[in-house]
Amino acid sequence: MNAYRRWRIALLRWHRRIGVLLAIFVVNLVVTGIAINHSSGLSLNERHVDQEWLLSLYGINAAEQRSFLVGDNYLSQAGDSGLYIGKQALLSCEGALLGAVALVSEIYALCEDRLLVFSQDAALLDDLSAAYGLPEGLQSLAEKNGRLYLRDRHRVYQYDPLSLQFTIADEPPATIWAKASTPPLELDNFLQQRHRGKGPSWERVLLDLHSGRLFGDLGVWVVDIAAVALLLIALSGVWVWVTKPGRWRKK
Repeated sequence: MNAYRRWRIALLRWHRRIGVLLAIFVVNLVVTGIAINHSSGLSLNERHVDQEWLLSLYGINAAEQRSFLVGDNYLSQAGDSGLYIGKQALLSCEGALLGAVALVSEIYALCEDRLLVFSQDAALLDDLSAAYGLPEGLQSLAEKNGRLYLRDRHRVYQYDPLSLQFTIADEPPATIWAKASTPPLELDNFLQQRHRGKGPSWERVLLDLHSGRLFGDLGVWVVDIAAVALLLIALSGVWVWVTKPGRWRKK
């Protein structure tokens, strides 16, 4: 077997092997290309992604959410999307929500550097900070016998809503400090959606999958290499067909 024949056989083998490897790439190009061409008819530009694993590829991760049961409702914070009583938006906490309790006809929310007071219908009544005497380093709050208590690492304070003063106090027996709880699934999904927004459209996802951008710079390079390999497959296929022994022999 001469060198030319050996080289031709080797080329045929690699032509088949590379062709098999490129099958997935070709299928992706065909399927995503057809879907993109019919994007308007399928309303892909109006439908948005809500799968967490897919959103994570765009750097959109689930929010660190904290919810506290206050009466019959939940006061929540999801990421940096502000505070909510149920599904009603409130102002921003400007820091982590540390706790919330219901006291008589009011709701108290403790942030890292503020104590917010709301009415039962979510109207803001007071916004207390260090300028109004709020102690620094508070970690939690609790309601006991109709009174509001707050604590830091070493002390407990009692808050007087009439004088707006915080005084050092003894911790009442059997005090239950506010603890985060899990909200209903519907509310949790609502808060996550508000945190991440609508997310990318399916049209955007298909375009990014078609080009490889869905997987970052590495994905783009893989698509580029596959495209070059596909071109080589086409050229080598034509060359093998043209140079087949006897191809141009006159009959």
